[in-house]
Amino acid sequence: MSTVVDKPEDVSVDPVESDGRTFCAIHTAVETTLRCNKCGRYMCVKCAVRTPVGYRCKQCVHEQQDVYFSASQKDYFIAAAVSLALAIPTAYVASRVGFFIVILLGLPVGGFIGEIVHRTVGKRRGRYTWQVVAACIVIGAIIATMPEIAQLGLLTQVRGARIDSGAVLGGMALAFLPSLIYVVLAVGGAVARLRYGK
Repeated sequence: MSTVVDKPEDVSVDPVESDGRTFCAIHTAVETTLRCNKCGRYMCVKCAVRTPVGYRCKQCVHEQQDVYFSASQKDYFIAAAVSLALAIPTAYVASRVGFFIVILLGLPVGGFIGEIVHRTVGKRRGRYTWQVVAACIVIGAIIATMPEIAQLGLLTQVRGARIDSGAVLGGMALAFLPSLIYVVLAVGGAVARLRYGK
C-alpha cells in the first residue's frame, strides 16, 4: 500500500504571470503583453517610455539617465546656498519696482540665477538641482517680503476692528502681486536653465 504525499505548492511563482495572462510589474492589476526591451519586465502603458530603440520601463530609463548626472550631495548644498543668496536681494528689488519691470526681468533673472548656480557647481548636472533652486527662489521671495508682511500685521493691530477684512485682503493681494509674478517668472527661468542640465 502506497501513500500519496501532497506536493507543496510552489511559492516562488512569478506574480506577474497568472493562468497564461501577464500583468504589469508595477500595476499588478493591469493586464499587459508589453515588455521592456532591455530588462524584459512586463509593463503597462503608464509605465512604458518610448525611446528611439523601442519601449522601455521607467526603471531602465532612469538607470540609463543616471549616467548623465554627476552632481554630488555637496553640489546640492552649494546650489541651495548660492540660489538663496541671489534670490533674497532680487526678490527684495522685485517687490519694489513696477509690474512691467517685473514682467520684463523676472524670467531673465531666474535664468541668471540658474546659470550662476550651474557654474558654481562646476557645471555638474544634478537630477534635482532645478528643484532645489526653485524652492530657494520661493523661500528668498518669502524672506524678502517679510518686512511688508510685518508692517501689514502691525497696521491691522493698530487700527483694530475698524478695518474691513476684504480691504485688508485686497491690499495684501495688490501689495504682493509683483512678488508673486516675479516668483513665477524667476522659477520658470531657473527651471528652463537647469532642468536638463544644458
